[in-house]
Amino acid sequence: MNNIEIGKEYVSKMLEKVGHLPLSSLKDYTIKDELPEQIHEINKFLPQVFQDESEKKYIEALYLALETSYRNGLYQFAYVQYHMLFMTSIYFVLLKIYMLHKEEMDKAIYYLLKERKSEFYSEENTKRGELYFGSFAIIGESDVFMLLRVIGLNDSILGELKKFVKSRNIYAHANGRLLLTSDNLFLDEIQQYNSKIEQIFDLLKDGIIKLYVETLTNSDFYDPEIRGYYDPDDQITQEFINIYSLTQTELNWLRKIKTSSFKEYDGYEHIKDLHIALCHYYNRMTGNDEDACPIEDSYLLYKYRDKADEFIERELGISGYECVKDGGEFPLYDCPDCDENQLVYDRETDKYHCFHCDSNFSGYEISFCSDCDRPMKNAESCICDACLKEKMEKD
Repeated sequence: MNNIEIGKEYVSKMLEKVGHLPLSSLKDYTIKDELPEQIHEINKFLPQVFQDESEKKYIEALYLALETSYRNGLYQFAYVQYHMLFMTSIYFVLLKIYMLHKEEMDKAIYYLLKERKSEFYSEENTKRGELYFGSFAIIGESDVFMLLRVIGLNDSILGELKKFVKSRNIYAHANGRLLLTSDNLFLDEIQQYNSKIEQIFDLLKDGIIKLYVETLTNSDFYDPEIRGYYDPDDQITQEFINIYSLTQTELNWLRKIKTSSFKEYDGYEHIKDLHIALCHYYNRMTGNDEDACPIEDSYLLYKYRDKADEFIERELGISGYECVKDGGEFPLYDCPDCDENQLVYDRETDKYHCFHCDSNFSGYEISFCSDCDRPMKNAESCICDACLKEKMEKD
């Protein structure tokens, strides 16, 4: 899009929003098409997979309210909504700490709530008898930060977190005053939130990495014969990322663990498959391979090694049964390099890949023997060497 087109699009959006207003009211009016990067930062500290649809909808509702307030210059209300997202992230951290340090957390919760402890674990404050992130909302916000001491939160950070609550109270009270009225002031406040949540997650890092290694090297988790899901993608997503409500930040720590560090463990090949599946999940989530076609996705090529037919069925969406039943070509051939029946053709990219020897060919490099239909690589003749030899022997 050139500058003229960009200008026309901007004017069109402006007219849609303010075309009915008098010119005198438009002096300082601007349209915020993109949210600042600072606002998006909190997403790195919120789960990527939720336990149920209601949790997902809650986060989406907060984001929508935040975006609407910010775009309309209602910074004080956007601040309150960002605070709620921040606290949601804190509650998820506390839930993970409870899973990692249950005995210590039980003691800390008793210390904070005393006779109200039974209320915390009550049916009304849990889901299906289990704590969830919202369970911690029953504790006052200034007090709930005390639970972070279990992972080493110091008094300095604790004091700064409590200041957030005081500021939120000032901005949220119906005192008839708009105190947060500029973009810069709002973003300065947001940056302080982002800085603190990053410091809190740093305290969680060692525990999450330890949990991941212990989980991944447990035979009940990695053995495809007994684990919950046979497919590595499903196993790592449902039995780990989902259960522990992992965030982009935590997944980034885990993906950086070298696969070779698991070589000493039994079941290394299965463990490696699961770890690579987690890395691939991170890449998809962050958009690093969002536009990659299946035949160009290095993880999928690894995942379906020597299983080309499964790749065609699952990733290319071509059914072998339907090809036989209704007519059509199932794009699986003998590889001209290794002779294994593992060569796949992807029509979308006009590329071939062998799922046995990892050879790759462009469409123009492969032709088919006019006699036996066998694939040939860079052939100068219309028939393969085997058919040519057979013809010469007959003659």
